[in-house]
Amino acid sequence: MRPLTLTLLPIIGHLATMASATPYQARIHETGSYFPAPADNGPWLMSYYVYPSSSSSHADLVSIQTANTNTDTVQVLASRYPYSSLSSQRTNTVFAADSNKGVWTLADYDGDNVLDLIYVQNRETASGKVEVSVASGASVFQSLVLDRAVTAFDVAVNGHWQVLDVDGDGSLDLVYIQNSGTASNMVEVHIASAPFSTITQKTSTPFPIAADGTWQMANYDNDGIADLVYIQNINTASGYVEISIASGASEYQSIVQNVASAYSTENNGVWQMIDWDNDGVLDLVYIKTVETSGSVEVHIGWGRD
Repeated sequence: MRPLTLTLLPIIGHLATMASATPYQARIHETGSYFPAPADNGPWLMSYYVYPSSSSSHADLVSIQTANTNTDTVQVLASRYPYSSLSSQRTNTVFAADSNKGVWTLADYDGDNVLDLIYVQNRETASGKVEVSVASGASVFQSLVLDRAVTAFDVAVNGHWQVLDVDGDGSLDLVYIQNSGTASNMVEVHIASAPFSTITQKTSTPFPIAADGTWQMANYDNDGIADLVYIQNINTASGYVEISIASGASEYQSIVQNVASAYSTENNGVWQMIDWDNDGVLDLVYIKTVETSGSVEVHIGWGRD
């Protein structure tokens, strides 16, 4: 299907907006996509790059469909910028379509510079612990290189799970950002280094427990250490989506960014921080999946001030 393109900023107004002194004020991309809406059959994310042949200078729009697929498997669909078509055919994976008891993501687990499909099962596991499975990107997600590996974490749903290289050592870490039910009554960061069998860090942060947005790890200051990001997209003081970041180098004790964006509060999709345009600065991404003009929409707030 052809994407429905939203009204873009005129060139002169666009450049003037980009001169703003506050990040996330310039809306540098706002458009419909290949994917029809509403779309609630699995997680959405932006990622570099889903397939090795990708030549785009922008992140790919990814749909990991865990339900209502046309086969009995989880499927991965990716669209390159400007998101008007699929990058490849719909990809079936080794995972059964009912594998929806956890978190899905893409990351290079085996160090071959190809993204792998990672499933973090954080409830209803056989072991009672969080389990991690990885399907190799080199096999186009057909072969498991890690199968239900038991981690150091008890099953838990009181926060956000993520797999990334937190400390820049070349190995992925399993991160649990617990934003409710913590002993400290503050948001806590728990990290297990690969192979995820030992918790190597457990830190209380300056953030009070909060569930009015999205928590994630991302490298904001380009120091090789992931920082803690809170995108508050509802119930903000300003009425706009707000971004707060705690430095990883300070073990999440120092707030290095706390700003309002140009986006009014909204909860009809997925908010994410990623260097969308590959310029070395994190951008604010909103993948709007419901209450759209007909297709999944991509909205980008430029991270440069």
